[in-house]
Amino acid sequence: MYYSIIKKIVVFLMVINSIFCFAQNIELDRVEPPNWWVGFKNKKLQLLVYGKNISNAKPFINHEGIELKSITRLESNNYLFLDLEINQYAKAGTFDIIFKDDDNQDLLYEYVLKEKSDRVFSELSVNGSDVMYLITPDRFANGDASNDSTEDTIEKVNRNNPDGRHGGDLKGIIDNFKYIEDLGVTALWLNPILENDQPTYSYHGYGISDFYKTDTRFGSNEDFLRLTELCHKKGMKMIMDQVFNHCGAGHWWMDDLPSKDWLNQWETYTNSSFTNISISDPYSAESDLDLHSNGWFDTNLPDLNQQNPFMETYLIQNSIWWIEYAQLDGIRMDTYPYPDKNVMARWVKRVYDEYPNFYLVAETSELNVASVSYWNSGVVNKDGYQPIINSVSDYPLYYSMLKAFGEQNQVYWIYETLAYDYLYGSPNNNKIFNGNHDVPRLFNELKKNKDKVKLTMAFLLTTRGIPQLYYGDELLFEGSKPDGILRKDFPGGWKDDKQNLFNTTERNKDEAEVHNYVKTILKWRKNAKEIHSGKLKHYKPTHNENVYVYFRYLENESTMIIINNGNEPLVNFPLDHYKESLKGYKNGIDIISKKNYKSLKSIDLAANKAYIIKLNR
Repeated sequence: MYYSIIKKIVVFLMVINSIFCFAQNIELDRVEPPNWWVGFKNKKLQLLVYGKNISNAKPFINHEGIELKSITRLESNNYLFLDLEINQYAKAGTFDIIFKDDDNQDLLYEYVLKEKSDRVFSELSVNGSDVMYLITPDRFANGDASNDSTEDTIEKVNRNNPDGRHGGDLKGIIDNFKYIEDLGVTALWLNPILENDQPTYSYHGYGISDFYKTDTRFGSNEDFLRLTELCHKKGMKMIMDQVFNHCGAGHWWMDDLPSKDWLNQWETYTNSSFTNISISDPYSAESDLDLHSNGWFDTNLPDLNQQNPFMETYLIQNSIWWIEYAQLDGIRMDTYPYPDKNVMARWVKRVYDEYPNFYLVAETSELNVASVSYWNSGVVNKDGYQPIINSVSDYPLYYSMLKAFGEQNQVYWIYETLAYDYLYGSPNNNKIFNGNHDVPRLFNELKKNKDKVKLTMAFLLTTRGIPQLYYGDELLFEGSKPDGILRKDFPGGWKDDKQNLFNTTERNKDEAEVHNYVKTILKWRKNAKEIHSGKLKHYKPTHNENVYVYFRYLENESTMIIINNGNEPLVNFPLDHYKESLKGYKNGIDIISKKNYKSLKSIDLAANKAYIIKLNR
């Protein structure tokens, strides 16, 4: 009898434990993407489902227009990958995903489908008519001091630490939007705003710990959406910085990877070789290619394995999710040559399929045109790789500007670099810049010579390509390595700042001069169609005179740009050498000084000065 009672108790406890185990041991923590849209050309959607022992569950969907095509379980017991097809009968709204255990107990997840926007880009969504303004959000302005340190993130604010969190946020950008608008730029590019939950050095944004969540120290997804909507209301565009090569060591999946090959893992920590040319090098050893693509950027930046098909799909869907959620106008892809190049090509194609003429720019940090053009050649490369991305970061032109206006002081470097444009598929789409978050401040690079800074600005804003300015360079910001110094706080962005450079009355003479110079060109540029889409013709500079002359022109519009890079004035500089470009034009007006030139036979050139002369017939 005693044994019978014990047996009944054991059986009862086993039944209770079975019920309790499902309730306790199978959990549903997240589904990504968190929602989707009907109306995409590609009807496939892959959901990453994460929760304790969720792979033990059997998912079911019974909804018109939604078909569960396959279920995949990887090595971790806490993941499921669900492949759905959203056909033409699917409607915007919600549907249930039911997860059942062996005892038919249910966990239910309500998934939201929205209607895709009907945006159509008749031309490249960011193009030669635009000028980007690059901001490091943590360092621009602190609009909401209450989110400087947040409970859900590790690193707290410390403005005294150059590499720490300083408290800049999305509200700070919104609060100072009038400054950006008045400057005359037409597009914003923000360094990554997604969550970077790292113990240290998280302010820059490139160690993402949640691909679907804005860092709470910057604000929320809704705050980012508000900023984007403000841009659109003011006739400006939003470019999002995205990262496919790596995540942050604090990413939520790092303690529980779906599979061993979710990351590129080595026996011991192994850095990337950081040698982009190994990709295009016809003689590269496989070991060199492996080291470049699969080595890590840093110990706190785990290298993602895009060759894992689930990782590939996850990243591509995330990119499309942000385009649709925030109504983005462009994406700047960080470290483009480092991920698997074939996966990156499929990402580009997927975006173009859904959003024709959408602007995608690859970060391609290389010294020479031949290497950068591998990613934008317009033809199949000799190794069979077909590059299709429509814009690359023009580092060769950046370095030529430093040579031209820096210590070497020879403008011929610009002429020579542009002469290699035939290697690009679309050089007019190149993102051109004279500074960004990865290089020393322009003012430092040009030995704090404001006249040389102005020359780079005149050239940048009138040559071919899509210009990008780095916040503060228009105000002669100083700073060099380390990175925390060159990514300095914008004075006036914090309430206790002694100087407010957002305010015109608090700028010194040089700051005001350069700011007004840049603003003048930007205001004119907005309506200068020959700059937006015209052809470029340039003339070889003479070494003894160090003068660079070029024309941007359409059939009936032309602007002549003369850059005297010499330290001496030139009196009666003859223009007869440029007669083929001046034919049919009688006079012109300098858009900066407003001076009228009644004759185009010769011109007096001041030292270290640029002339942007709109020609008249």
